[in-house]
Amino acid sequence: MSIPASPEVLSLKEDLLESMTGFMRGEDEEDEGGSGFEAGYTQDDIDRCAAIIDHFLITLSKTGGDGDAILEAVKDTVLELNTLNDNCDGSLIETDQRETLCELINTAAQDAGLETDLDDVTEEWREW
Repeated sequence: MSIPASPEVLSLKEDLLESMTGFMRGEDEEDEGGSGFEAGYTQDDIDRCAAIIDHFLITLSKTGGDGDAILEAVKDTVLELNTLNDNCDGSLIETDQRETLCELINTAAQDAGLETDLDDVTEEWREW
């Protein structure tokens, strides 16, 4: 199924998921002496994150540019991501992932027609 989003948003999604996967596999960490690096989340958690983002993008495509509907989609998505990250003891969404997620959500919301003076529409609900 094709996800309705701009190439920029889809690229951000890909970067986010690759970052999470790389960290989970220990590609960003030095594992000297076999210390047994563990990310604190699994591929299932990454897949759930991808599904949340996909649902968000599909929902945005159905808003018809209605600002209230777009903000509701942002809120629902951020709250779902909060829960997912909590289930991973806060380890799924670290600083780099937070920045990418915020950029993805804000860009997708603007692409969908949201007009706002806010720099970050996720901030009101975001716990990560």
